[in-house]
Amino acid sequence: MPNEHHTVFTTCRYCESCCGLAVEVDAAANRVVRIRADKENPGSWRDVCNKGLSAHEVVEHPQRLRFPMKRVGDRYVRVSYEEAVEGVAADLRRIMDAHGPDAIGSYIGNPVGFGSDIVFALGLIDGIGTRSRFSASSLDQNNQHVVSEALFGYTFVPLSPDIDSCDYLLLVGGNPAESKFGWLGSASDGWNRMLARQKQGAKIVVVDPRRTKSADGADLHLAIEPGSDWAFLLGVLTVVFRESLEDRSAVALLPGDHIARLRGLVDLVDMDALSARTGIPRTAVEEVARDYAKAEGAACITMTGVSQNDTGTLGQWLSTVLDLVTGHFDQPGGRCWDAGFVNMTDFATRSLNEDGVSRVRGLKTIMGCRSVCELPDEIDTPGEGQIRALIMQAGNPVVAGPDGAALDRSLASLECLVVVDLVQRESHRHAHWLIPAPHWLERDELPFNLANAQDRSFIQYANRAVTPPSGVRPEWEFFTDVALSMGVPMLGRRGFNTAIRASRWLAKTLGRPGLAISPALLERVAITASKRASYKQIKSAPHGVAHAEKRFGQLAEFRKGAPILVAPEELCDALRRKLSEAPADDEGYPFVMTGRRSLHLMNSWLTELPNTLKRERENRCEIHPDDAARLGVADGDRVRVQSKTGAIDLPAEITERVRPGIVCIPHGWGSRVFSPGADAEPIVYGVNRNLLVDNRTLDPFSGTPKLNSTRVAVARVDS
Repeated sequence: MPNEHHTVFTTCRYCESCCGLAVEVDAAANRVVRIRADKENPGSWRDVCNKGLSAHEVVEHPQRLRFPMKRVGDRYVRVSYEEAVEGVAADLRRIMDAHGPDAIGSYIGNPVGFGSDIVFALGLIDGIGTRSRFSASSLDQNNQHVVSEALFGYTFVPLSPDIDSCDYLLLVGGNPAESKFGWLGSASDGWNRMLARQKQGAKIVVVDPRRTKSADGADLHLAIEPGSDWAFLLGVLTVVFRESLEDRSAVALLPGDHIARLRGLVDLVDMDALSARTGIPRTAVEEVARDYAKAEGAACITMTGVSQNDTGTLGQWLSTVLDLVTGHFDQPGGRCWDAGFVNMTDFATRSLNEDGVSRVRGLKTIMGCRSVCELPDEIDTPGEGQIRALIMQAGNPVVAGPDGAALDRSLASLECLVVVDLVQRESHRHAHWLIPAPHWLERDELPFNLANAQDRSFIQYANRAVTPPSGVRPEWEFFTDVALSMGVPMLGRRGFNTAIRASRWLAKTLGRPGLAISPALLERVAITASKRASYKQIKSAPHGVAHAEKRFGQLAEFRKGAPILVAPEELCDALRRKLSEAPADDEGYPFVMTGRRSLHLMNSWLTELPNTLKRERENRCEIHPDDAARLGVADGDRVRVQSKTGAIDLPAEITERVRPGIVCIPHGWGSRVFSPGADAEPIVYGVNRNLLVDNRTLDPFSGTPKLNSTRVAVARVDS
């Protein structure tokens, strides 16, 4: 009997780009044969990366969790789904009754945000009523949320560049040629589209400590000192004001007292001192400022290289200020906001914003969550609200976050650690419960929460390609069942549990599963409420639905003319303090460590997949030839990189892509993958560079650690 192959059209949900995929499936074997770019997708098919094209390798992962497991002593034993639900619910209920709801914490990893299951994950947490919430967004996104709230009054304002009209792209701390042109606001195939603009006369300037692939394609590369992006952007802004290059009509729309504050900051600037901080010649800063201000359409994009520093909020803020005062904001060629098919800006602000501060360090809660850096303290510090149980969904903060050794010790002390994931990773080795999760290739869903994170208004229903293993239930179902078993109100709403039970009974009685409360029902409600397309229209369009028109000024319309508070006093005060600070002494750590992402990895996972291993099997320490000569280090030699926090050994790579005085170590490696219930040794490739980063030197506004500017020492390791 011949194989019954068919093609399923879906979207990749590894990041906010949601690239279109054509998945060839062997129906008889319930197996993905091949994944290709969906060339009928209106925008994203040219930008599909290896992660999406090899997604089936995760589905078929030899260490994949295929049924729930419970830790008994030092080993894991298989249990039924019902036993897992009842056991997890009993453990959480016991801890909550004894110590209060804040004793139960939650950690939500990056992939969760790219699907609709997140509503139910948050629903259980809302039902418990805990304030002990943590998210991977504090590692790279919170700066943008802080700036958005301060300037626009909304914490989730994804801004996407209007690339097809952009005449001048100023890219600071980003490498879209290798890591996608997206970060909250996404632009499908953005880098190639920008290169096409370049052929038409547009200019690309890349500001990065490392000569990246994006820098190779740029008209100008400025090798900046890590962590000094704020100083560079302030320098550009200073030239704009001092040479009267601002757009007067745009400035006139901004509050006068705020413009006065900006001018006051500019008056404090010593351009030569800023140049010394950044390592960029003053003349280059001046040239960028003049060209940027005079460009017809321009966009300043600040990405993770800026964000992952203790000055990330200042950098993100100044980039937005630059766009605003030069008249490039929400205009053709600049960064724009689109309401999309579902406007998540208003929803996220109302639903996820929570006033308050953390128990131990007193840091502000952002998007309803606390900084990952605080998690060890919140677990280890006795008192009311001490975390004793943690629900971790699709997260690996021991590798993704700073000082993983400290966090690992804290996780080991928990009374209950519940992990919901595809495999058991580094952060899960102390888990009491392992709950298997389906891969997005195994889910039908409409990721409406990303429907206004694109530069073109677009939405696509993501069809399931294969069915999950028999022991794997949908995540939303697990969270709902735990809430019902605990007796806590799902979504924090009294009476909602009764509605869930009633809908399940009705669906079973009538033989219509769609009647049960589920992500599918919420997706339908969200689309219906948006009034921009019908649910039926979206489901019947295998390659997605796009709105061809591109409108500018939507953010102003949405905000009903409310003024943009371009110069918040607290940010201005922080900038004044930075200007008055003397450069820090290296204290015996002469190098600055920066990082980079790999196109083959998704943060701290996928390192062990065949697709990755064909291309790279480890991370290396990139060192400039001049530094290597002084250290007596040759290419391939093992070096020890040491900070005040920790030390790691890894091979050296001698390259002129980094400037002298800087070492670059790729992020995301060094996470072990375990085989629970088996005797097999864990799989690991590379080393965790974030073991060198402390969890206390943080951006004061966002709680983001200095993942990209930690001071280190480097020495050759004698064999």
